[in-house]
Amino acid sequence: MTPMPARGGGRGSGCGPRCGPGRGGGRRGGLLEPAILAALGTGEAHGYDLVGRIDELTGGHVCADPGGVYRTLRRLEEDGLVVSDWEEGEAGPQRRRYTLTADGLEVLAGSVDGLRARATAFGAVADAAESAAGQAQGSGKAGDRRTKEEGSL
Repeated sequence: MTPMPARGGGRGSGCGPRCGPGRGGGRRGGLLEPAILAALGTGEAHGYDLVGRIDELTGGHVCADPGGVYRTLRRLEEDGLVVSDWEEGEAGPQRRRYTLTADGLEVLAGSVDGLRARATAFGAVADAAESAAGQAQGSGKAGDRRTKEEGSL
């Protein structure tokens, strides 16, 4: 049996097969919003700087395409979790500099338990998948199924 392809390319994903569909907002179950808040917790940043911080923070496991990051930053600013101001570029146009607010820090702190619970759930699913795959390989079930699917029995 061939592995299922990664889901991606959905509305707002912007990163192809590496990312699932949706906006990635933390309050909606994604990791983009808490990743942005955590990255801003280390200090103010421009949008493109946040893309790099998030990539570094998550080892590349959170899709931080610039369009998604900027959309999320605008929503976070509307919600009062971040503020921005314009900064003159030394060798280019003005850029927005984003800063975490006290409310943003409170939301980030409140997300820790949920994030840890999700990490535990991912670990449990990975353990179950590993166990099932090992049992299937040991019993020959995976090979039998592949042979039947290919019609070469």
